[in-house]
Amino acid sequence: MLNSKIAKSVRLALVFGAASTAGISATAMAAEESADEVERIEVTGSRIKQVDMETAAPVTVITAADIQLSGEASVADVLNNSSVNSFGSWRGMSGYGSGGAATSNVNMRGLGANYTLVLLDGRRMPGTSSSSGAAADTSRIPMAIVERIEILRNGASAVYGSDAVAGVINIITKKDFNGVSLTYDTELPSIDGGDTNRFSVSSGFATDKGNITLTYEHSKADAVFDRDIWELDSPDYGAFSGYSSVPNGQGKDSKNWYSADFCDQAENVVPSGDGRCLYSYGAVTKLFADTEQDSILSNFNYSITDNITFRGRASASMSKTDARYAGTPVSTSKPVMSADNPMNPFGEDVTLSMRSANLGNRDTRVEISNIDFVGGLVGFSDLGNGIDWEINAQRSRSNTESFNQNLINDPLLQTIINTGEYDIFNTSGMDFATWDAQMAEMYAGAAHMGTYKAEFESTQFDGLVSTTLIDNSSWQLAGVVGAEFENIEFTQYSDPLSASGNVSGGSGGDDVFAERDRTSAYVELQAAFPFGLDLNAAMRYDEYDQEGDVGAQVVSGKFDEVTTQFGAAWRVTDDWILRASWGESFRAPNMGEMFSSQALSFETEYDTLWCDIQGNAASDTVYCAPSGIQHKTWFGGNPDLKPESGESLTMGTVWNVTDNFSMELSYYDVELENRIASISTARLLSDEIENGSNPAVIRDAEGKIDVMYSFDQNQASLETSGFDFKTHYSMETGFGDFGLRGEASYVRDYVEITEKGAEPFDSAGLQDYPEWRGNMTLDWSYENFGAAWSTYYIGKQESGNEEYNVTYLKAVPSYFKHNVQVSYNHDWNGKVTLGVNNVFDREAPKWYDGFYDYRDASTALYDVLGRTVFIKVEQSF
Repeated sequence: MLNSKIAKSVRLALVFGAASTAGISATAMAAEESADEVERIEVTGSRIKQVDMETAAPVTVITAADIQLSGEASVADVLNNSSVNSFGSWRGMSGYGSGGAATSNVNMRGLGANYTLVLLDGRRMPGTSSSSGAAADTSRIPMAIVERIEILRNGASAVYGSDAVAGVINIITKKDFNGVSLTYDTELPSIDGGDTNRFSVSSGFATDKGNITLTYEHSKADAVFDRDIWELDSPDYGAFSGYSSVPNGQGKDSKNWYSADFCDQAENVVPSGDGRCLYSYGAVTKLFADTEQDSILSNFNYSITDNITFRGRASASMSKTDARYAGTPVSTSKPVMSADNPMNPFGEDVTLSMRSANLGNRDTRVEISNIDFVGGLVGFSDLGNGIDWEINAQRSRSNTESFNQNLINDPLLQTIINTGEYDIFNTSGMDFATWDAQMAEMYAGAAHMGTYKAEFESTQFDGLVSTTLIDNSSWQLAGVVGAEFENIEFTQYSDPLSASGNVSGGSGGDDVFAERDRTSAYVELQAAFPFGLDLNAAMRYDEYDQEGDVGAQVVSGKFDEVTTQFGAAWRVTDDWILRASWGESFRAPNMGEMFSSQALSFETEYDTLWCDIQGNAASDTVYCAPSGIQHKTWFGGNPDLKPESGESLTMGTVWNVTDNFSMELSYYDVELENRIASISTARLLSDEIENGSNPAVIRDAEGKIDVMYSFDQNQASLETSGFDFKTHYSMETGFGDFGLRGEASYVRDYVEITEKGAEPFDSAGLQDYPEWRGNMTLDWSYENFGAAWSTYYIGKQESGNEEYNVTYLKAVPSYFKHNVQVSYNHDWNGKVTLGVNNVFDREAPKWYDGFYDYRDASTALYDVLGRTVFIKVEQSF
């Protein structure tokens, strides 16, 4: 096949990441007299191969060179810095169950990770257990194998299925590589902890019949403790809990008791002004866990005949994560020391607020393994105008196991206390060491090892046929038709005791035993008309048939939906394109949302009724802390859920001003209806005040919140809109080549109706919902030397005090982070890069006014590690 100049320009755009390659029309192609055929390539957003990177759908391309210039060392961090990741995305932190402490994801347009489809070489990645298989873990992709990342910035349910509501992330891996390449890099933050080391080896071998590539990567990152980031000795520090290692007792009339002598001697405790000993849990917790990961990925293809090729991919990853949370607060069921207990010096029943820090911290080991195999045949037939076809099979499996140490069996601890053998309030006058050892022995008698296991298995078969249906001097029409079948089995369960709700310090109960079959069929058409006008249309049918065991019975749900999408691109001139795309979206409820049993969580809320309306705030300043405290809350699935639906619209223009300068401006609007959401605890408390009571809010004898109940429902809606801007400029001079690329996104509105009966609420511009995000990179290269300066910007945010009806939040200022690096390509086919991320050691802005909690900043949005030096060494043979 002959490559025309146009096809070559498209290929160069793909490889080198040009911001735009507009201006390739059917008329221009016809003018290329030297080309009998034009090479067509796959572009994210369509299954029809084409000659132009710029189509009706907006796609951002981040090449391997762009990634290296950014200074970021993982796919997760690169995606988090993208401006379309509007409000940041999840990075695993200590204290989150279901394996969530060990995963990362991406959150396009702020809709949620399960609304963004993540592909690896055009195929779905396995989902994480913490998302019930609905969101992929972006941290498991070896950076050394990434050739580019394509971000489709509009909904594409009609092309890719129900997950592609906000957009699509397609991670493209290297496939044509000869030789061996070694890479080592290290990151050294200025704070204690967080040191990261990464080693990879890539090899490739090619013949005239095919090639194979193999990449292995090992990475290890040290934990980051909260105490090394936040100012524990600041007067504004407020991460204290009444669940203390020196127990607090509360009798009738809210009278408090504790051992004052031991509160002066124990670690991480301080006396409060309301007669209690408080525990500083932020002094011992890990913000980011110790992590270690091994990943391997191989691509291979072999030409069976001139027109049939076998291709495949195999990948595996294994990770170990060691997270830490403070010693267990015995809070699921508060123990009581009865009035007749021989160790009770107060003569009345005493409710105990205890923490088993004497036994040790809650350490959690999470082990995740993923395996993914893809194999298929790709062929071509010269029938008619030529037919491209392919058939594929994919098998994926993801396993998560979690082991939670030093949890407390509440009923067993109550039984031990009832024996009267343990002197909790030191009535016998022991010294601190003796008493502390006695308390550790007591907790050890009730200690529990919590376990969690999840398994996600997917088997998929798919195929497609594409061809040029009409090809004459006036216009062209190409089409593709395809079908997919996927079977998913998803299981997650905790140990029975944790699931029963009788264990403090862990999570459990969200057990899922479910299976899903997905059958899909789709068709796409793309027409090229004179005067540079291209039109495309897509239609897809999806059927989900799933069933799950909800305990009392096995229930099932069946959903089917037809979604459509239409797009148009008009090349006004060779250098200027106008485009628009509209499509319907559809998301079926995932298996956790439908079939999970009741799960225990602890939600942070301020109890306005008890603290303010009933006038008790002054009597319990910890319970009535302005930022709220955690309350026991039960969540659960709902087998009666229905699919979500919506629409997305994008419009924009791309202008190649000169050969070296291009710009893009796009507008987007996304609407979602029947969103699946649990009734928020804030709404539960608000309804209680409005109606005088709420059966979903249970209070204790004192009137404080004991437990709340919330379950998933189709009750929410969302509309968000805004603008994206991209630009790229390059310049060659006698003292080096310069490049400038940048992008920015503006969130015009983000209007939610969180549940039925609620008023629309626009969060855009409020805390954690910045209107502006952007980044820009200036790079220079001359002979063997290179340098780059990258700037990341997050706009200011209003406090939201008036909107949230609170007084304790403060406005967040705008935030800039700068990364710089220099590099040298030496004569032995290698490269050395030295850089500094967050050069000016910019601190993440804090949320609260006059005080702060120990996690008083958004790790999803901001860099909390401070200035980080990194070194990268690459060597090829």
